[in-house]
Amino acid sequence: MRSGKVVLLVVAVALFVGVGCSKKQVGSSDEGLRTINFDFDKYDVRSDARNILAQNADYLKKNTSVKVQIEGHCDERGSTEYNIALGERRANAAKQYLGDLGVGSDRVSTVSYGEERPLVDESNPDAWAKNRRAEFRVTSK
Repeated sequence: MRSGKVVLLVVAVALFVGVGCSKKQVGSSDEGLRTINFDFDKYDVRSDARNILAQNADYLKKNTSVKVQIEGHCDERGSTEYNIALGERRANAAKQYLGDLGVGSDRVSTVSYGEERPLVDESNPDAWAKNRRAEFRVTSK
């Protein structure tokens, strides 16, 4: 009976670890396009995000048939309405930056999810920093 409990425990741990591994890798979106992050209550493109957006722009310029949607996200602080508006400004800032790098605006759409789709479900400064982001989803190839 004791070995049956051990097997059950091993299976339970394997399932738990497997579920945890199914989360999307932090910092990546579709097709190798990378996520950018924002400072609290800001929508301007940070200096560390400029290189990431340049890489995303290079990918899009090499793959001229690809269209993307930029998803703006916020952390849980602030009202729902405020975070939807902030997420929209974040997505539009990323779109504008890609446009400045030569990506046609007809290939990029935006949407805001505000705080509704957190990457990390915890409520602490590290989680908030990861949730303040713009993700890139390929909508057509």
